[in-house]
Amino acid sequence: MKGKPLYPFAVTAVLGIGLIIILSFVGINMGDQASENGENNEAQEFDDPIELGESLYQNSCVSCHGGDLEGASGPALDGGNLSHEDILNAISEGPGTMPPDLVTGEDAEAVAEYILAENE
Repeated sequence: MKGKPLYPFAVTAVLGIGLIIILSFVGINMGDQASENGENNEAQEFDDPIELGESLYQNSCVSCHGGDLEGASGPALDGGNLSHEDILNAISEGPGTMPPDLVTGEDAEAVAEYILAENE
């Protein structure tokens, strides 16, 4: 090692590059298997708009409004004092720090129906 100080570094670099190549092939292979199994490509379909609304709420709203509509960083939605139009307007306008149009169209209708159903 005294006369050839580059050998340990060169061996480490070659092993590192080899490991990167091997892990890349493993990752590509796992992605192909996931696609074949239908993972990540499967869109859920709902017959009931309230179930669709619940799913959308869980994906887009729960972090701010809480799992039971009790509120968190966003206001509570469990008071039962919101109308269907109030909810749709809030979704489209995004009051306060809420971004507008988190869900739109039929998805917004479904979220509104879910919130109203939970407040009954």
